[in-house]
Amino acid sequence: MDSSKSNTTDDRQTACLSKDALLKEYSPSQCSHRLSSSMSADDIIMDYVEQLTKATSQARSSLCNDLGVKVSDTSSVDIFWPDGGRDSIEKPSSVFVYVHGGNWEAMGTEHSGHMASTLCAKGAVVVLVGYTVAPKGTLSQMVDEVQAALVYTARRFPCARIVTCGFSAGGHLLAQALASADWKETFGVNPSSFYGVILLSGLLDLTCVQQTYINDYLKLTVEEAQRLSPLHCVSSLKQFFPAGNPTKVLIAFAEFDSSEYHRMSSSYRDALHAQHGLEVAFEVLSGMDHFQLDLSLQRTEGSRLWTLMEPLMFSASAGNRL
Repeated sequence: MDSSKSNTTDDRQTACLSKDALLKEYSPSQCSHRLSSSMSADDIIMDYVEQLTKATSQARSSLCNDLGVKVSDTSSVDIFWPDGGRDSIEKPSSVFVYVHGGNWEAMGTEHSGHMASTLCAKGAVVVLVGYTVAPKGTLSQMVDEVQAALVYTARRFPCARIVTCGFSAGGHLLAQALASADWKETFGVNPSSFYGVILLSGLLDLTCVQQTYINDYLKLTVEEAQRLSPLHCVSSLKQFFPAGNPTKVLIAFAEFDSSEYHRMSSSYRDALHAQHGLEVAFEVLSGMDHFQLDLSLQRTEGSRLWTLMEPLMFSASAGNRL
């Protein structure tokens, strides 16, 4: 597929959106199938945050953990360990690194450990990435902080199967962090250290975000929105996906995400294939809205997302291939 033609069409379609249409497209709660007379958009968000906070609190109280481990001058990670704790696991086989969403201005590691209990029960170490949200943190700073967390994880767990995952704004930060450096030259980290990259409903194109309410606190210029958009930096991933690097990419989004979320994921998939020859695993998760997709990380039974993730993280026979 000619991704340049695809992206041109997408850009024209987006350019035709009115301000009101853009507001809805970038407000996931407004697109949920759960909206009703008894459940407002605010109710959907509150329910989501309550579930995240409860599950994270339970994980903090029940699992061995190291909270607030500094990885840069301005950022830290939370680490959750499987049964037996850090002392019993010299070389964990699997590490799951999660970058939370929140439109770059909300949430934190205290809300993003909802999958820790599930994954630790399977034997994985879980690393939650903290970053300085807006308005205190700039977008470039957030990218640098996510990058620092990835470098820290690769160095601390050099023999593990490291799978990185970013949701929504976290998907943007993860993708941009991977594209923003020569990993071997700058950090001494081989990109193949990362067995998998999972982008869930990622905000991968900021050119439209720059026209919405979100830019009230991001303060992006048109040039910055272009420069910090993963969709417009795919060529920079050449250093991350050199020939022979077996790292695999999974892109997924919710059936009831907006058409803009669908566009961004599809266009990014097409660009990765066109420019780097990557065969990206791509999935539309049916029956879910934006928030239910993230919450599904804590479920294994009957979960299509788990079916996609499990061989990437745990199957020795599958190596690091989906």
